[in-house]
Amino acid sequence: MRTIAAIGAVTGGVFLGGCGVPSANTGSVSPASAGASSEAAVPAEQKPAPSWGQRYTWKSGLAIELAEPVACKPSSYASPPNVERAVKVRFTIVNGTDKPYEAAALAFGNDVQFAGAKAEPIFDSGGSCGGGGLDAATVLPGKTYTYEQAYAVGKGKGELQIALQPDFASDKAVFVGQA
Repeated sequence: MRTIAAIGAVTGGVFLGGCGVPSANTGSVSPASAGASSEAAVPAEQKPAPSWGQRYTWKSGLAIELAEPVACKPSSYASPPNVERAVKVRFTIVNGTDKPYEAAALAFGNDVQFAGAKAEPIFDSGGSCGGGGLDAATVLPGKTYTYEQAYAVGKGKGELQIALQPDFASDKAVFVGQA
């Protein structure tokens, strides 16, 4: 049994080792609802993280914009319960590719942090924080899709970080700003 577990561990390590971790912020950053960025020639390690009101464009032409977070008050039926403070962020997907994009593939909910800790998404169909984020949607080439997601954050202002990745092969767009 130990031999099988050891072989599985080695094989799994080799398999996962080849996958690698996607890099972050290697696309271009520009003002929201703008054209191409002039930052394309800047090396990734020198590029600043995008923030609220900016557009991040992946090499494929798909882009994302995040609006500045706004306060919202979860209803008594919201999940998680007893949230000290909540903020709602508006996401806009801009499909600059030549193929339809399935918005549900945008992996955003598992990598949101506030002041260095996980920020929980809020599901609140009856309150001002909203129903809970992204619905399944097909975004045709040249079209946009907008949705909102609320997060439970700490009592005071702090840094909110939201990492988004449109597919497993693309880099992560890591938005950072005050909330």
